[in-house]
Amino acid sequence: MKVLLHTLALAAATAFTCANAAVVTVTPATMGTGANQWHTENVGGGATAAITTTNARNGNGSVEMTSGTNGAKADFVNTWGFDATRTLGSLNMLSYDWYRSVSSTVADHFHPAFRLSYDADGNSATSNDRGYLIYENIYNGNNVVEGVWRTDNILESNYWMRQFSPTNTVENYTTTLQEWMNGPRPGSPADALSIRTAILGIEFGIGSGWGNGSFSGFVDNVSIGFGNNATTYNFENVAANAVPEPGSFALIGLGIFAALGARKRKRA
Repeated sequence: MKVLLHTLALAAATAFTCANAAVVTVTPATMGTGANQWHTENVGGGATAAITTTNARNGNGSVEMTSGTNGAKADFVNTWGFDATRTLGSLNMLSYDWYRSVSSTVADHFHPAFRLSYDADGNSATSNDRGYLIYENIYNGNNVVEGVWRTDNILESNYWMRQFSPTNTVENYTTTLQEWMNGPRPGSPADALSIRTAILGIEFGIGSGWGNGSFSGFVDNVSIGFGNNATTYNFENVAANAVPEPGSFALIGLGIFAALGARKRKRA
């Protein structure tokens, strides 16, 4: 009984944490190129990226991503531009679910990477200080296990930097977001980030320099939070069959606790 109660307590705590995030259901019909809308970019070389029912995480869908050649690439992108409430300093939630299929033949550490789009000084009038902070599993000491869904909570993970102007990759793969803000961090020519750095959008993608081999995988439940505002993007084929919001799971957890309490009182 103690083990069961401990397990239920953890489940309820997780449910309440998730319930703090507003769930946005993303379907093919709601995608677009405007602000705060998911869309595909850089799809080429035979790669694909689309919401399908092939391997639903929960509900009826997820983002399916495939590639088959060295030059293949595909990204799933959501940008919102400059928002004073969305900065590197206020970022406090970041996670996503991903899956690598057993049919993939590309090197076994490749999976959908996650990117934060940034403007270093947070000033919209300057545009030569923008780039990506990029999360990849291989630089965080984790093995990629094929054929299973996994959730990566990446708020405290290592990221590397790709600058846009001039185009440059900062080959330091063991720097956390906290270190990018406050140090120790790579020196010049890396962009000097701070708590004021604007986060302009998020994306995940596959391909580009992956070498020979094919890839098949999926992404779902992308969560990001700034301050008191958090959002989980749940990718579904159609909105009508979307999964219950996490708050419903919290109520289920409370119901289980109530039932256990009643059972204990009856035995007493």
